[in-house]
Amino acid sequence: MGLIIWHWRAGAGSGRTESRTLKSGALASKRRDLSINRPSVGLERKRMSDGVSSRGAVWRCGGGDNSRRGRFGRAARLSAEPAGRLETSGAVQASVVFTQSGTAFVADMAGVVQAHQPGGKLWWRVQLDAGISATPAVSADDRVLFVATHHGEVRALETDSGTAVWRQRIPSKSDPRILSDLLYLPRAGLVVLSSWGGQFHALEAQTGQKRFSWEAGISPRAAAAADRAENVYCLRVRSGHGVELVKVSSRGEGQVLLRQAENPEGARRTLVAAGPVLDEERGMAYLILNKAREGELVACRMEDGTVLWRRSLPAAVQAMPTLLTGGEIVVSDLGGWLRSFSSTGAAGWSFDTGSDYLLAGGAGEGDGVFYIGDPLGQVHRINPRGERSVFYRTPRSVQARPSFDPRGRLYIPCTDHRVHVFGAGGKPQAEPPENATGKTE
Repeated sequence: MGLIIWHWRAGAGSGRTESRTLKSGALASKRRDLSINRPSVGLERKRMSDGVSSRGAVWRCGGGDNSRRGRFGRAARLSAEPAGRLETSGAVQASVVFTQSGTAFVADMAGVVQAHQPGGKLWWRVQLDAGISATPAVSADDRVLFVATHHGEVRALETDSGTAVWRQRIPSKSDPRILSDLLYLPRAGLVVLSSWGGQFHALEAQTGQKRFSWEAGISPRAAAAADRAENVYCLRVRSGHGVELVKVSSRGEGQVLLRQAENPEGARRTLVAAGPVLDEERGMAYLILNKAREGELVACRMEDGTVLWRRSLPAAVQAMPTLLTGGEIVVSDLGGWLRSFSSTGAAGWSFDTGSDYLLAGGAGEGDGVFYIGDPLGQVHRINPRGERSVFYRTPRSVQARPSFDPRGRLYIPCTDHRVHVFGAGGKPQAEPPENATGKTE
């Protein structure tokens, strides 16, 4: 397919954007809205001494890194007894993200963003204008946290204090919600997201001003991914076009790599919630293309969108797949099933979690162990041999993807207004498979 170039200019778009640059300063000890502060002249970074000196995998965005693969860089060997819990003001539907030093950032549906020191102590807390379900992103230098709300506002907060650097109101003629996990491109200096206003926006990371935008389709919520060259990959559905995989350079030049014809039910009834997952080592992108109540896993070439293989799924998929260490891709569907496939498309293990549906994807350790939570509150653990167990049970539903901090601790967001944290414990302790609620297919 031919190259489609989007010509853009600063501030151009379907509506007027509101951007304010805000001043850094000391955070009051009690909750307050920081949107009234004045322009800033830079950030002083205060690294905490927490024993993390070597640079390892840092889960700075939804899915861990810009590939969205959901994989930690080494084995964690977790204990099934929680090492602690982080209390929140509302249900948590976004993944926890981190700095290299281990500071954890939690955003909840009450609109509160809070930072916790590596030991779990609350560091700062900020109230924003609306609930948050899009996973925030941390800048590569760990100085800024980017957050977006259901009222269509994007904020840049200093990681050291929670003080606002800037805020941007994303234009929308109707529903302003931002549901897509945020993406940060360090070399381009961009923050990428979509809103229900129907556009993907690439914002200047330093100021919040729009650099360019492109069409996101109907009711967009799927997160964009990016390769090491900072090309952005996204899925969208449009009336008369169907579902499209689009590749956009950091300069705003776009190309439709793949198009699937519109379903008979129409574009408005096509669920596009799981964004692309990239396997750069193999030059592959994994896509979820839903058809009414059924789904399809598609593997294609990142370069040109050539389809390598397709696998039908009995239920549609909302959750982002997870790419494990050996190249296996794990899909969690709206029928409550987990299924793995090799990089060549061969079916691997599969089982029924016992839940009616799965809303969020999982996370993998460096040794291939996989963790995922479900709406029944069960946290499942599956080893590379496909042996499964219920690792832990939370009091309420898990509707967000787990994440690992730089030390290898697992953070499970929950709707019980807490994040459950699990640390190292040698050989993992969990219920034996016969006590698990899942059934092998």
